[in-house]
Amino acid sequence: MTTASNLQYGARFGDDVKKIANSALAAGLAPSEAAALSARYARWFSGESGEPEPMATSAKKFRKITANMAVAEVIAATKENLSILGDDASDLFTSKLPAEHRLRKAIRSSVLPNAPYLGSCKFGEIVTGRSQDVFAVTQMFIANFDGDLDTVAGGANLYQPRSREFDQMFFGLHLLLDRDGNFLGFNQSQGDKGVAFKTKDIGTALYSIASASTGLSLDALQARAAASRKGLK
Repeated sequence: MTTASNLQYGARFGDDVKKIANSALAAGLAPSEAAALSARYARWFSGESGEPEPMATSAKKFRKITANMAVAEVIAATKENLSILGDDASDLFTSKLPAEHRLRKAIRSSVLPNAPYLGSCKFGEIVTGRSQDVFAVTQMFIANFDGDLDTVAGGANLYQPRSREFDQMFFGLHLLLDRDGNFLGFNQSQGDKGVAFKTKDIGTALYSIASASTGLSLDALQARAAASRKGLK
């Protein structure tokens, strides 16, 4: 069970993205914040930041974001691009999981209310338990920012970005759903108040997802990986 070593995007969204942060998306920011956001935005989307980014398998599918877009258009484009990113993540992780995994592909993207160029995409879920009317589910996400998760406040306050800059994080959430799939709440009895894991490292994410989807412990999975590597020598 190994992961890809290079997950860079490269050029994606066009040359005008840096102008967006100076207009509608930077509304209400101090000039210095807007300038920093603009520069960061352009570097992240052109692959020039020198930092690890998620995946490069569907670069040609991404919808370009241009300077003349209204905020609603940026939201739509971001959600579309995040869905492609989630699809990539699902394919990547599923291809590396043990054969007995129970991860089901499920794609749904969303953006942050006050930062429509930032968001996350659910890319998979695992049913971990059920009663007559309630399903316990662990859902997996990828986000294009780094931050904290507040499952106690939940709702619009679930995501707590550490900055307005672009980054990457993977995380899993324990949820309770009704029979129709409607959200009932976070399963606070599981994980860290409903958070299964949160990491910027794709290898750590893989082991966490593998553990959740197979029921095997992290130690057991790591022992398997070590035995596999030994067998290849």
